[in-house]
Amino acid sequence: MKLRVYNHNKYRFSNESGKIVETYNTDKKKIIIIKKENTHKVYKIYLRGNKQLEYKNEIKGYRYFKKIKLFKIPKLYNHLNSKNISYIELEYIKGEKVDFFDYKKVFKKKIRLTKTISDMKYINNISVFYEHKKNKKLIIIENDIKDYLKKKNFRLNSQLSLTHGDLAHYNCLKKDNNFYVFDFEKFRERIFLFDHLNWQYHSIISNIGSILISNKFIFKNNFLAKVILKYIKFLIYFKLQKILVNYKIDKKEFTKVYLFYLFEKQSILLFDLKFVKSIRNKILTRKLIMMIQKNIYFILNNEKF
Repeated sequence: MKLRVYNHNKYRFSNESGKIVETYNTDKKKIIIIKKENTHKVYKIYLRGNKQLEYKNEIKGYRYFKKIKLFKIPKLYNHLNSKNISYIELEYIKGEKVDFFDYKKVFKKKIRLTKTISDMKYINNISVFYEHKKNKKLIIIENDIKDYLKKKNFRLNSQLSLTHGDLAHYNCLKKDNNFYVFDFEKFRERIFLFDHLNWQYHSIISNIGSILISNKFIFKNNFLAKVILKYIKFLIYFKLQKILVNYKIDKKEFTKVYLFYLFEKQSILLFDLKFVKSIRNKILTRKLIMMIQKNIYFILNNEKF
């Protein structure tokens, strides 16, 4: 391998590797684009945070989606996981940014279901995986959701599938009319509509949260927030209507699936928040978490569809 590792997070490329064209730093990773002759490759190096988990998820995600061909993905050339460093080597896609409205062009194929699980077990799995026992607020929300499920006459089980976990337009590129999906760090078995819901919900709520919540983390207008959240839920329900009909999900069951998505999305954001270094990104993430929590309690307090 042409990436030589010396000790913890210390490395360099050998001379024959090629020329470093671009380098990007994120809160937890370094992305390096290498050019050799007319070929470009991407090295994604995991430096901090849940790097072992995210590295393993990434490999599983690339292998799984390559096998089932649900999305078009970059080729995975190589990877290494050691006590000193973890990285993957990928095909470089020189593409254009994908728009939020390209949803149908990315989600072209039918969802592949993996299994059915009881609702209570699904909630418990989320709690264990994201270590809710360390967060009293999450334990309260979890118990409130369980109480809500007991009161409502929902189906007792939910359908799961293997999901990307952070599928949105910013994790896609368009090249030659092909839409490529990448960044499978959050790859995991979840509620089967998770990726579809995330594409619709994340971008809209991120922008709205930055407007409706002050930098002191106070809602500027609670009534307006509730109206917007209700409208967004209806909009997403309408956008997913074809899929919902295929899987026999009515308005009532959609509310449950939507609630499960919100609960896990909030858990993911809180789980990662401690690794966010940028003050701006930390503020935006906290606002997004606040919007999701308000959305959860809007549902639990028996809002009408």
